[in-house]
Amino acid sequence: MSSRGKIRKLQQLTNLGRRQAEELLRMHSENVNAAVDYFFSNPHKFASSSKKAGDANKLKAIFKKYADEDNASQLQEKYGDFLGDIGLSEDGIGSFAIPWKLEAKTFGAIMEGEFVQGFSAQGVDTIPKLKTWGKGLMGDLKKDGDDFKEFYKWMFDYLKEDAKRKTIDTEIAVCVWQVIMADHFKLLDKWLEFLQQETKPKVNRDVWNQLIDFSRFIKTNVKDDFSNWDPNGAWPVLIDSFAEWMQEKAKSESKQN
Repeated sequence: MSSRGKIRKLQQLTNLGRRQAEELLRMHSENVNAAVDYFFSNPHKFASSSKKAGDANKLKAIFKKYADEDNASQLQEKYGDFLGDIGLSEDGIGSFAIPWKLEAKTFGAIMEGEFVQGFSAQGVDTIPKLKTWGKGLMGDLKKDGDDFKEFYKWMFDYLKEDAKRKTIDTEIAVCVWQVIMADHFKLLDKWLEFLQQETKPKVNRDVWNQLIDFSRFIKTNVKDDFSNWDPNGAWPVLIDSFAEWMQEKAKSESKQN
């Protein structure tokens, strides 16, 4: 069983949140049975974190309302309606955050099983509860914390669509960065401007993953003109090239002034 499968199984058996399930599995060397035994042997340690599962029948009824007309087991065509009804924008980060929380496998579509199991694990089963939950989720993803980083890194595989692919198209990456990184990367506009001038057609996992580390690193470690940038750091070539581009841009603007 894959690590993701073990996490999902542990969540189903304990109603723990994803992060706590991951930590519990690590404590027990990925042994689900040992993790479950520890959970039920130490209920006091999880009393505040374990949540009541959402009602599957209620969730099935909600899913049915938004399911595709030609495929009752899939939610795709009315996804925007669903997001609107729970207070999220189809053009915002919430449109990606929902598939993340539901561990959706297919880009742009949510299957009934993912919908029911995912929201049940979150302890929500009505539209009002989903609205409250969604508002909390958006608040969590506004912060530069572990939740956002986990979500961000998950996005790469989600966008690839095909597990065999090792890259995603730059055009797709740019569109998604504009949505999910607006509150997390102060040089996002400059980064996108730089990419328009590059001929590199694909974005690999290394660039994708390290961009979030880079966005945090420059907040306190790099001057606005990048004059103290270390070219010998362990950054991907594309990010180093961006740093050099920022240096040249600063020099050019300095001469003009």
